[in-house]
Amino acid sequence: MKRPTAGTVLGILALLLVSLNPSSAEDITTLDGQKYTDVRDVSLKPGGLFFVVGTGDSVKGVNVPYTNLLDEVKEKYHYNPYEVSLVFARRNQPIILTKNLAFSMDNLEAAKKKAKEEKKLMGFIMVWDYFFVRSHPMHSSSNGALAHFYDVFHDNLVLVFVRHESELGLVPGAVRAGFTGPDEGGIAPNMAVVTANCSQLVCEIPCGGKEYNTQVREQIFREKIAVINAFLKAQKKETKAGR
Repeated sequence: MKRPTAGTVLGILALLLVSLNPSSAEDITTLDGQKYTDVRDVSLKPGGLFFVVGTGDSVKGVNVPYTNLLDEVKEKYHYNPYEVSLVFARRNQPIILTKNLAFSMDNLEAAKKKAKEEKKLMGFIMVWDYFFVRSHPMHSSSNGALAHFYDVFHDNLVLVFVRHESELGLVPGAVRAGFTGPDEGGIAPNMAVVTANCSQLVCEIPCGGKEYNTQVREQIFREKIAVINAFLKAQKKETKAGR
């Protein structure tokens, strides 16, 4: 099957992001109880669901973080968190990579607490200190790969940076299984995705190996995202069955 060009994909997603519901007016209630009436022009943005409310001089735009939306609202507007992040990464906006963009191993318990509270998986990214520079996510360098990992996964997982220089022996067993498994690829950055309590490896995500480009890396991300989504779906089903 012929692979769609980047322009085609961006064009299709632009329609999705800009005009999901341009004309109809309805109501949206958030998780914290805020109710917005006569909502119009709903669109998916990297930072949340955007829409317009009010009339005349009182018209205003509202952006609600996806974490503050009911599941049925996200489903109604076809919210796919990873698709939004993948599209954003393709814009290739520069990012200043710093160590405070994620948790460190020194703050592992705080990271686990956040993952539990937000009902998210955790992503442990193996890094070298020299990765932390101004980078573009669509660049083939190691720091570019880290920027790509960050853009795609930081809203969807609780991230922890693991220093290759000194911290590989400090990671939980499930993370170690990912870092030493067959999917690690031998190149940093790479990421082990585990449960919030760090007891179970979900998948290991390589950056693409020695011979790769950003398209290959995105395809790897998509394949592993499918694994993550399948795990979450099974986990949700088990939770419902246990009630």
